[in-house]
Amino acid sequence: MKMIIAIVQDKFIDDLIDRFLTEDIYVTRLSSTGGFFKSGNTTLLLGCKDNEIKAIEDIFKEITEKEEVVSEKGSFEVAGATMFVVDLEESKRI
Repeated sequence: MKMIIAIVQDKFIDDLIDRFLTEDIYVTRLSSTGGFFKSGNTTLLLGCKDNEIKAIEDIFKEITEKEEVVSEKGSFEVAGATMFVVDLEESKRI
């Protein structure tokens, strides 16, 4: 079993969550701020089986996109989402 921790630009969140719910993928949403530009982000937590990771990654790729951001410090490519996949020893619903 895995835990996906995904930091996502706010503008993609509604479409992502709608898609996950349509696919019966449960997700927990946490507001977060950070990164170089201190912009609003949302952190998503998704528990999944090992064989579901590719499908979840495909949804992220379909809905989010990288963008070029220009600031006084230069031009940067910003990811629409950053995913961390972590081994999950156990999951309990209490």
